[in-house]
Amino acid sequence: MLYEEKYVAFIDMLGFSELVRQSASDASRLDEISEAIDRLKNTACHNPSTGLLCTYFSDCIVISSNRTSAGLRDILHSIRAVAENLLVVDILIRGGLTVGSLHHDEQMMFGPAMICAYNMESNEACHPMVLVCGTVRTDAEAAGLSRELIWDDEDPERHYVHYLISYSTYDPTPRAGTLILDGQANLVRNFIARRLQAPPGRVREKAEWMERYWNETVGISGILGSVDRVTDLVKPNARPFRSRLAVLAPSPVIPSAGLSEE
Repeated sequence: MLYEEKYVAFIDMLGFSELVRQSASDASRLDEISEAIDRLKNTACHNPSTGLLCTYFSDCIVISSNRTSAGLRDILHSIRAVAENLLVVDILIRGGLTVGSLHHDEQMMFGPAMICAYNMESNEACHPMVLVCGTVRTDAEAAGLSRELIWDDEDPERHYVHYLISYSTYDPTPRAGTLILDGQANLVRNFIARRLQAPPGRVREKAEWMERYWNETVGISGILGSVDRVTDLVKPNARPFRSRLAVLAPSPVIPSAGLSEE
């Protein structure tokens, strides 16, 4: 059993453990839990050609891929798909994405890179973001994937996965095969506005960060709207879309210790 050079993301489903605890006394929570799990199961996070593999346990998700340009694209797209699928059922994520030595198969996962990704999630990514390490950022630039990342103007050295990119680049022009996001955007704004009603504390802080992230990347275009703390409290007449699949690399690649092309 040998380590491989892998990209690895450790992701925490924020508030999911509390949701499970509440289900012991509130049966309606079981439907929310079931929907969240079903959405994860229907998110494509497996591609042998790029070594992409996803493991779920408790309220955590681990995704890894080969350290190639195609592998990086796949893991970024998979993180985005997970975030999008959970966001429309009011579950936020937080995590870390790094690169290093890892063993990850259907039975087990371990390695220094896994510990690093976990520490990034636990100690550095204080908001609903998937923080990326400097090496991943450099690899993304080399692979032409910089648009998949974003940074906070308050701390421009910290880059994270831009999981709202589908909303921020949304074109409402009807086209065959294109998902209409207007209703989903209404849902997300409603979830954020409701979270902003929480008393001062961690829940409120996460909501305020999410509000700013949405408004500065999505709301600024004027197409899907900014979060309005009053009008968005009204529950929209919309249902979450079906789970979106990550668009994965179709061509086989040869695993490499360094970043390579497809």
